[in-house]
Amino acid sequence: MWALLTLSGCITPPTPVGPQQVTVHVDGAAIQISTLAPTVREALTEAGVRLDNLDYVKPPETTLIRSGLTIEVIRVVQETHIITQTVPYSRQTVRDSTIPVGESRLLQSGQPGVREFLYRITRENGVEMENTLVRDSLTQPPVDEVQLVGTRPRLQTVTITGTLAYLENQDAWVMRNSSNNRRRLTTLGDLDGRVFVLSPTGGQLLFTRASADPAHINELWVLNTTLADAEAASLNVQDVLWADWDPRGERIAWTTAEVVERAPGWRGQNDLWVATLSSQQRLVSQRQVLKPEAGGGYGWWGTRYTWSPDGRQLAFSQPDAVGVVTVQNGQRETLGTFPGYRTYSSWAWNPGIAWSPDGDFVVTLLHKPGPAGGDPEESPVFNLWVVEATGAYGAELAAEVGMWAAPQYSPDGETILFGRAQVPYKSDISTYGLCTLDRDGSNRECHYPPPDEPGVQLPLWRWDPTGEHLVFVQWDDIYLLRLSDGQAAPITDGGRISAFDWK
Repeated sequence: MWALLTLSGCITPPTPVGPQQVTVHVDGAAIQISTLAPTVREALTEAGVRLDNLDYVKPPETTLIRSGLTIEVIRVVQETHIITQTVPYSRQTVRDSTIPVGESRLLQSGQPGVREFLYRITRENGVEMENTLVRDSLTQPPVDEVQLVGTRPRLQTVTITGTLAYLENQDAWVMRNSSNNRRRLTTLGDLDGRVFVLSPTGGQLLFTRASADPAHINELWVLNTTLADAEAASLNVQDVLWADWDPRGERIAWTTAEVVERAPGWRGQNDLWVATLSSQQRLVSQRQVLKPEAGGGYGWWGTRYTWSPDGRQLAFSQPDAVGVVTVQNGQRETLGTFPGYRTYSSWAWNPGIAWSPDGDFVVTLLHKPGPAGGDPEESPVFNLWVVEATGAYGAELAAEVGMWAAPQYSPDGETILFGRAQVPYKSDISTYGLCTLDRDGSNRECHYPPPDEPGVQLPLWRWDPTGEHLVFVQWDDIYLLRLSDGQAAPITDGGRISAFDWK
C-alpha cells in the first residue's frame, strides 16, 4: 500500500499524443491555437497571453488540455471612485444679554461640510460586477451659523433722585433729575477707581487719580459736581487706599499705602487720617488717628473703613477682623475675628462692612471653617452676620453667601441688600444674585437675575436714595431694578463702568 501511495503522489499529467486544438477568448478576440501544453496555464503562456493579478480564466488554469477546449480569459479591473456630498450647516440662536431686545448679531457664519464616500468598483471584461462602499468619512465638518439674539432691555429714562456719579472709561460722569441728563466731569481718563465717593449732598466728588510718578500710586482730588466748568482740586494726599466723607460732608478720612516692588505694588500702612475740607478745597486740621502698623499676617493688604451715621466712629475691616475705632481718641474695639482667607496670590480678602442708619449695628461677612474641616484659611465659607456696635452680641443672618456679598442697609434701615454667590464654594470667581432680607434675618428674597440668566459679574450694587430700587453694574453698564415689579433695565449704555455712587 505504501508503495502505491508513494507512486500515486508522483503521477504527472499525461502528455497529449499530438497537438490539441483549443480556442482562447481574450481581450475581445477568439484565438485558435494548436498546443502540446498539458494545462490551461501552459497553453496561455505558450500563446503569449499574460494574466494580471486580478485576472482569472475559465476553466481554471490547472485544467488539463483537451481537443476542442474553449478557454475564456476574464480581465478584472478594480478602481476607486469618490463621491462628495454637501453636509448642510445648522443654525443656532443664542440669547445674549449684552444686545438690546429686538436686535441680533451674526456671531459666526455658517459653512457647509463635505462628506466623502469612497467606492471600489470591480469590472470583468469591462462589465461592472460589483460596487462596494469602502469608506464613509466627514472630511470637512460643517460650521454652524450662530446668531445672537438680544435680551438686554433697552435704555430707559428714569427719574434721578439726588445725584448719581459714575466712573466710565476712567472718567467721572454725573446724572441729576433724569438719566438723560448726564454730564462729564473729567476728561483725562486717569481716575484709578480706588476712591470714588460723593459727599452726602452729592455736591462734591472725592476721587483718586493715578500718579505718573512711579514713586506713588495715586493722589486724592475733589471736584464740585454742581458747577458746569468746575476744576478738580488736588488735596495733596498721595498713595491712598481708602477715603470717604463723614456723614455731614465736612471731614474726610483716609488711609494710605507705601509703594513696594513686589506684587501688588503697594503695602497698606493700616493708618487712619482725618481732616476738615475748607471752602477753598483744602484739607485743614489734619490729624493722624491711627499710626501705621503691620496689621497681622495679611495686613499688607490694608484696612478699609466706613463712617458711623453720627460721625463719631469708623467701622473697620481687615482680612482677619472687623471692629470699630473712635475718631476722637483712636480707641479700637474688635467686634469679630476669623481666619484670613489664603488666596495664594497677590491679593487678600477684606469683608464688606456697613452701618445700620441708627448706628446700632454693623452688618458684615465672617470667614468660617468649612463643613469638612481642613485648613480654616482655605475654607470657602463666608457667612452674613450682624453685630451690635458695642460688641455685645452678634447673629448669623445667612450662610455661604460668598466673599463678595457686600451687604448694605436700606435707607430706612429695615432691609439688608447682599449678594449671594451662584457658586458659593468658588465665590471669588462666581457671579452673584441680588437678595434682600429683613434686618432680623427674615423674609429673604432674591430679586435678580431672572431664571436662566447670568448673575452680576462685579460686586458693585447699592440702594438708590429712595430705597425703592436696587442699582448695580452688569455688562459694564448701570442697571436699575424696580423692587415693585422686579424689572431691571440699563440707565447707561456707554459701557466700561467700574464704579458709581448715588447720594
